[in-house]
Amino acid sequence: MIKKILLICALVMTAIGVSAQKKVMFDLSHGQFQDTFVDSSYYDYVIPEYERIAREGGYTLVMNKSEITGQALEGIDALLILSPLAKSTQKNLTETEKRAIGDYIARGGSVMLFIDEEQYRVNLAEYGVNDITRRFGIEVLDDLDVPGNCGAVTFENEIFGGRREIPCSGVRGVRGGIPAGVCMEQGHQIASFIHLDNGGKLYVAGETMAALLMGYPDGERNVHKMMETRWWGKDSRTYMKELLEWALKK
Repeated sequence: MIKKILLICALVMTAIGVSAQKKVMFDLSHGQFQDTFVDSSYYDYVIPEYERIAREGGYTLVMNKSEITGQALEGIDALLILSPLAKSTQKNLTETEKRAIGDYIARGGSVMLFIDEEQYRVNLAEYGVNDITRRFGIEVLDDLDVPGNCGAVTFENEIFGGRREIPCSGVRGVRGGIPAGVCMEQGHQIASFIHLDNGGKLYVAGETMAALLMGYPDGERNVHKMMETRWWGKDSRTYMKELLEWALKK
């Protein structure tokens, strides 16, 4: 009898732990990973690696393939949106999504937005991300005139535990908010964030390579021939792991 009671208690505690586990919505509804100019296997590592990061952090990923609504965000602790990498596959944010995501942040939710360059990847005006970010004092700008594969670094702050080296090649500026990262050429701000009094958080970056977990541990920045660098930016995984931990922290 005692053994049965202990078993029931253990099952109840396990059930409570599972139900209390935090959830990150990983968006796949806006044309991500669908471009044809690179082989689809190029992206095969991304989601499995995020699933490993989630297991390490004790939270779960919820893959989203439909419109992001207020109802869809119920029970979600953080939302991660990587932009599409080709205008031909781009699916723009709907008015419903803009309102739902903005309201979610205002109520205390956490959102991380990565928006890639205009030249090859994302039509910014049509995509509509600034309709969300301007509400919180952040604006995604046009492409910066900087060399390819120039790299970027973060600041040590409430998100990152130190200076993180991340890949950066083809990048937009980001204005407003608290500066989080800068381009290694000319010091342009390329990422920023806000943290509301009620716990709401928004992180915005003008490049997607780090969110795709690109970069190599042995990459060394070639300041004279940057495009010959082996994707300089060794800290993409650490960067995203710390960012997700920050987003989930209350």
